[in-house]
Amino acid sequence: MAKIERIMTMREKLPRIESASAKDGLRLALQFADGWTATVDLSRFITDFTSLAALADPALFAQASIDEWGAGVTWDNEGPLSIAATTLYWLAAEQSGEDSQRFDAWMAQHGFSSSKAAGVLGMTRRSIISYRTGSQPTHPQGGGAGLQGVGS
Repeated sequence: MAKIERIMTMREKLPRIESASAKDGLRLALQFADGWTATVDLSRFITDFTSLAALADPALFAQASIDEWGAGVTWDNEGPLSIAATTLYWLAAEQSGEDSQRFDAWMAQHGFSSSKAAGVLGMTRRSIISYRTGSQPTHPQGGGAGLQGVGS
């Protein structure tokens, strides 16, 4: 029984995109399946990854579309000019300044379930869930920013 519970708690829902539209300045307006909406600035991301350099062209960037099952955004029918929903969620959360979204993105980045994050941080699973839902601040003096070195 314990083994089954462990497997079940390891599975977390991956972010899915319901809508995406290109904006000026290499930004995407995104609606995620969990109801969160965000605008993510991809200018630095595109500069950092030479494989995405073609997206610096505003005409091409404007052709953004959602790939199959909302698993990401693509500019070339799921070819190399695609960015996964998990990456977009993480970038949007990082840029949003919303502690609960940043905390959730930190967990996704490291593949942590609520139980695993609780173990890594020495906290209860209930506290982790409170942080993820925003019902409790992640840290009274600095939000999720202190998590950057944890779990890497």
